[in-house]
Formats: sequence, structure tokens, C-alpha cells
Amino acid sequence: MVEAVCHCGAVRVKVPKPPQEVEVKECNCSICRRYGSVMAYYSPKDVQVDGPTDIYMWDDRAIEFHRCKVCGNFTHWSPVDNALDRMGVNVRLMPPELLTDLRIPKFDGAGTWTIIGERRGL
Repeated sequence: MVEAVCHCGAVRVKVPKPPQEVEVKECNCSICRRYGSVMAYYSPKDVQVDGPTDIYMWDDRAIEFHRCKVCGNFTHWSPVDNALDRMGVNVRLMPPELLTDLRIPKFDGAGTWTIIGERRGL
């Protein structure tokens, strides 16, 4: 298990695989670019979230953006519709040694919905 932990440690998100083994994207949509997050994608049934979070929703209200109630770190997003088998976990909260050589596609969520580049590591 890999653990993503907010700044104060109150929220811990446990996932079964490191980010190198799953899909990862850096999105430039209006919310992701403001959060500064890089997301790794997992099935919600494989993710364990422990700790108190607040939820922010906008637009079509299909996604819940979770942040720690104590320190405010953005930890993950999850679908409102439980039938959807995808959620995002903020890899910036994972151990830094897992992120140094991570392949990070840049996703144009603000326009074309295509990959527009790539970088390595955080």
C-alpha cells in the first residue's frame, strides 16, 4: 500500500499501487491548475480514506473535491455516481521518493481534452 498524507496528517489516503503503475495526469482545467495537483487514478473500491474532509463541488456537481478539514490540503476527488469506477488521488501527498522519476502527461482539461505534453518527476 502507498499512503498519501495531507500536511497535518489528519487525512490519509491509502492506494494499492504506486503512481508509476497507474494512470497519472497533470490537468490544466480551472480547478486542477488552481489546486496545483497531479492526479493518479484508481478504482474507488481500492482506495481507503481515513480522516475528516470537507467537500467542494461545482458545475454539474458530478465530482466531490475533498480537502482536509484541519489543514486544507486537497487530497482526492471522487465521483458522486458510485457506478463510476474512477477517482483521483493527489500524488503530491505521496512520499517524495516515489515522484522523482514519475512520467507525468499534461492533460488539456481546459480545452481539447487531449494530452499536450509530458514531464518527468515532481
